Amino acid sequence: MKSILGMFKDLKFRKKILLSYLLVSIVPISILGIFCYQQTTALLLSQEKANLQTSLQQACGAINNQLEIYNSLSDYLAFDADLLDTANRTYNSYLELYDVYTNTIAPTFLAMKNLHDGVDHITLLSGTNVEPHGDMVLPIAEVQNEPWFDQAMNSAGINWFCDESAQTVFSARRIPGLLDGKESKKNLLCIALNYDALFQPCQELLQNQCGIYLVGAEQTVLFQQYNSDEEPPVVSLLQNGAGSVSWKQTEYAVIRADIPACGWQAILYKPTHLITDAASPIVLTVLCMICICLVVILLMGGLLSYAVVSRIEKLRKNMQQVVETGNMTVFVNSRSRDEVGDLVRSFQKMIARINLLINEVYREKLAQKEAELKALQAQINPHFLYNCLSLINWRAIRSDATDISEIAQLLSSFYRTTLNKGKNLTSVENELQNIRSYLDIQLIMHSRQFTVLYEIDDRIYPYTMLNLLLQPLVENAVIHGIDQKPEGTGCVRIVGRQEKNAIIFQVEDNGVGMNAAVVSRLLEKDTGGYGLRNVQERIQLYYGKEYGLFIQSMPDRGTTITLTIPVRTDSLGP
Repeated sequence: MKSILGMFKDLKFRKKILLSYLLVSIVPISILGIFCYQQTTALLLSQEKANLQTSLQQACGAINNQLEIYNSLSDYLAFDADLLDTANRTYNSYLELYDVYTNTIAPTFLAMKNLHDGVDHITLLSGTNVEPHGDMVLPIAEVQNEPWFDQAMNSAGINWFCDESAQTVFSARRIPGLLDGKESKKNLLCIALNYDALFQPCQELLQNQCGIYLVGAEQTVLFQQYNSDEEPPVVSLLQNGAGSVSWKQTEYAVIRADIPACGWQAILYKPTHLITDAASPIVLTVLCMICICLVVILLMGGLLSYAVVSRIEKLRKNMQQVVETGNMTVFVNSRSRDEVGDLVRSFQKMIARINLLINEVYREKLAQKEAELKALQAQINPHFLYNCLSLINWRAIRSDATDISEIAQLLSSFYRTTLNKGKNLTSVENELQNIRSYLDIQLIMHSRQFTVLYEIDDRIYPYTMLNLLLQPLVENAVIHGIDQKPEGTGCVRIVGRQEKNAIIFQVEDNGVGMNAAVVSRLLEKDTGGYGLRNVQERIQLYYGKEYGLFIQSMPDRGTTITLTIPVRTDSLGP
C-alpha cells in the first residue's frame, strides 16, 4: 500500500489529474453498472418467480379440480342406496351374487368410468362373502396388509394414496353402514386414476426447464420430474422455507403450492442462473458504455489538465531558475482569479520581498559583526571580577582575615555558577552549588541567625536543568520570609529528590507566610511576583505546561514552594 502511495506521489501533476479523473469517474459508473445489473437480475427473478407461481398454481388447480370431481364421484357412489345394500348384504347363492354383479355393480361402475376419462377402475372391497369379480369387486381380506388400509378404514373421509414407483394413484374411503340399524360390514370404495393423465399439468411445467416434486402429508414423494441428473433432493427443498435453496454450489428458485383436495404439496424449482442469464446483454451494454465514457473522460481530462498544469509548469521552471541560478527575475505572469493565479501573484510578491530582505540582511550582518565585537569586550568583565575576588582572597589570607577570605571565595563560586559561561543549561549539582554559595553568604551577612537544612538525593546530581531556577526561590525565602520574622530562629529547608520521571525541589521557610489572596497573585503576569513569575514562565516555555511552581503558605507558619521539572540528561557542551 505504501509503495502504491509513493508511486502516486511521484507522478507528474498532470498524470495525477488524469488518474483522479479516471478514478472519480470509474467508481460511480461501476457502482451504477453493478446496481443496474443487480436490479435487473432481481427484477428478472421476481418476474420469473411470479410466472412460475402462476403456472404452478394453475397446474395444481387443474389437479385439484380433477380430484374434487373424483371426490364427488366417491361420495355419490358411497351413499348410493343400491350400492350400500349390495356392500352390506350377506349372499346365500352364486345366483344372487351374479344378479348383483350384472344388474347393480357393473352397470354403475362402468357408467361412472365412461363418464370420467381419468378413472382407471372402480373397486368395491367388500367385507361380506362376495367372490372376486374382475377389478370391480374384491374381498377386503386381500388388502388388509397394505400400508394404506388402516388409514382408509379408520377415517370417515376420502383418503388419497399415490405410489410414485408403481405409478398408481387412487382414493379409498369407508362405505357407511345401512340406515335400518343392521350391523355394518367393513367395506372400502377405491377409485384408481390414470397416473400420467392426472399429473399431465405438472409435466407441462418442465417446458420451462424446471423440476417438480409432489409430496404427501408425511413428506413422501408422490410424483417427480427432472431436467437433469443433478437435481436437489426433496429434503433440501422441504427444510428450506425461503424462496431459494443452495445445493452443490447451485442456487435454485423454489415455488410452493398446495392441492387442498388431497392434502398434497407441489414444489417447483428452477436454477437461478437460467433466469439471470437473460441479463447478460445488459452487462455487455453497460461495459460498452463504461468504455465509451472512459475514452471521453480521457480526452476531457487531458484538455482540462493541460489548461490547469501549463501555468503551474511555467511557475515551476521560474522557481527552479531562482533556486539553481540565483536569478531573482520573474518572467511568469497571470491575470486569472483562480488559485493558480493567486499562487503566481504570491510568488511575484515573495520574490520582491526576498530582494528587499536580502538588502536588509546585508545591513544587519554589518550590525551583527559590530555587536559581536562589543560582546567580546564585555566578556572581559566576568574575568576581571574573578581576578579581583581572587586578589581579595589572597590578600585576606596573607592578613589572616579568614572571614574576608571565605566571603570572597563564596562570591567567586556564586558568580561562577550564576554566569555559567553564558549557557542556559547547567547540572543539578552546579545549581545546588549556586544556592549553597548564596545561602552561605546570607548566613555570614545575617551573623548566622538562621539555619539551613539540606535534604538532597545525590542521584539527581548528573541531571540537567535550566540555570538560576532555585536561586530566586531561596532569595524569596530569606528576604520575604526569614527577614520578616519578628522573633524566633529562622530555618530554610532545601529538599531535592526524584519521583519517576520528574525531579522535585522544595524550598521551605518558617517565616511570616502569606494569605491565600497573596499566594494566588504570585504567579500572575500582572504582579511583581517576587521574581517567581519569571521562573514559572521559563519552566513552562522550556519544559511544558505540566511543569512549574506550586506554592503553599500560611500566615505566621511559613511558606513552601515546590518546583517540578522533568528528568533530563542534555549535553552541556565544552
